[in-house]
Amino acid sequence: MTQELKRQQINSLLTHNPSTVVAVDGQIYEVPLSSEDNTFLLINLPAHFPEEPPVITLSPTGMRHPWVEGDVIMHDALPSWQPQHSNLGLLVKSIRDEFSVRPPAKKNANEQQTEGYNSRPPPPIPANIPINPEYNAIANLSHEEMEELLHNETAFEIFFESLDRVKNLKTFQEELRSGNEILAHKNLSREDQLLKLRSEVEGLESQFKLEKIEFEKKEKLQNEAFHRFSASTVLTRLKASAYESDELSESVAQSFLDGNLDNESFVKQFREFRKVYHLRESKLERAQKDNLFVSSY
Repeated sequence: MTQELKRQQINSLLTHNPSTVVAVDGQIYEVPLSSEDNTFLLINLPAHFPEEPPVITLSPTGMRHPWVEGDVIMHDALPSWQPQHSNLGLLVKSIRDEFSVRPPAKKNANEQQTEGYNSRPPPPIPANIPINPEYNAIANLSHEEMEELLHNETAFEIFFESLDRVKNLKTFQEELRSGNEILAHKNLSREDQLLKLRSEVEGLESQFKLEKIEFEKKEKLQNEAFHRFSASTVLTRLKASAYESDELSESVAQSFLDGNLDNESFVKQFREFRKVYHLRESKLERAQKDNLFVSSY
């Protein structure tokens, strides 16, 4: 429930103040006031926000306004802050509206010396808020050091390389590179084994091609053998055999009429040939009628 209320308050801040810049999501937000004076509100959300009110400060330091005390905004709604009823977005908008009507002014030298602004540090960030490490590293720099980073690429490079996150990233890159090298050496150590396996595969492929050619030859012979017993071939041969038996019986009859055969020889031969003829015709007729031979071609 607390996280949901916190997110609602943050959404209200962003909705009513569209120019808000997220410095640390869920923790620190910057709301520009004047681009000419480079002034902005710094919204700090405590660890127990929204149960605790936000801490709103004005930057740069040393500004004078009835609502500003020690660079901290003193708005009437903050002491009576209620998580369920207070609205962060409207609160910040009312501060912006006030500052647009009565802009904060820079304190003069006498006021700064009287109030000790020359030695006063920036307003503290509320306790228990986890801060981005890079933000801390930049916040601890002096004005001269910041100017050096902005104008000296070498100094910026040194500072950048000193950041813990950059160091960790480089360490991770080195570990990743080292792991890749180990993996590469491991793969190279298997090169001879892979070449041997490739040679064996090529040999098996050549053997497969030869055996495939031999198989195709045998398959062709098998198909030719099957073709001799196909339906059309059997029927054709049966018809030819029947015709041959008929011709032989007719030849015996003609020889008997020509006086070349006696009665006993004629009867014996003619009956034998006609018997074979009728058997073949009977088989042929039955095969054609019952479709006993079904062609597979």
